[in-house]
Amino acid sequence: MPNNTRTLLASLLLAASALAHAELADRDKPVEITSDNGCVMDQIKGVSTCSGNVVVVQGTLRLNSDRLVVTQDKAGNQTLHATGRIVTFRQKMDNNQGWVEGQTSQLDYDSAKNLAVLTGNARVKRNGDLSIGTIIRYNTLDQTYEVVGGGAAAGAQGRTTVIIQPKKTASQPAAASKPAAGSAKP
Repeated sequence: MPNNTRTLLASLLLAASALAHAELADRDKPVEITSDNGCVMDQIKGVSTCSGNVVVVQGTLRLNSDRLVVTQDKAGNQTLHATGRIVTFRQKMDNNQGWVEGQTSQLDYDSAKNLAVLTGNARVKRNGDLSIGTIIRYNTLDQTYEVVGGGAAAGAQGRTTVIIQPKKTASQPAAASKPAAGSAKP
C-alpha cells in the first residue's frame, strides 16, 4: 500500500480514536478496513470513500458504518464522515479507565477543530456515564461535551438525558452495611 494511502487510512483511525481518551498504544497498531463494496482512494484529492458494511479496526478501536469518507488537506488536517442506519464505535481508554462506546446516524470529526459531532439518535457511554441527545458535540482537546435535544419542528428544543455516576475517591470510607429492618443485631 503506498505510504500516502497508509497515512490517510491511519488518520481515519486517529480521528475516530479522538472521541475519547483512547488507548495511546492503538495509534501504533495496524489499521484494518473491510467493506462489502470496497474503497476508492484518490491520493491527489486526499479523499478515501468506503461503502457497504464498513468496519474499521485499530487495536481496541472498532468503528462500524454503512459509508465512510475520509479527507486530508495539504496541511495534514483530516475530516471523517461516517453515515449509516447506525454508526457505532467502541474503544478502550488509557490507564484502565474502561471503555467508551457510541452510536449515532452520522459521525463527523474535524482534526483542525478538535471536534467530533454525532448527529441523529446520538448516544455516548463512558463507563457508567451516559449522554443521549439528537446531537452530541465533543471537543477532543478540552474534553467537553454539549448534548442537544431536538423536536419535530426545525430549531425546536427537545429533551436530552445525561447520567453521571458518582466518583469514588480513596479517602471515601466504604459504606457500612446496615442490618435489614426487623433483623436481629449480632
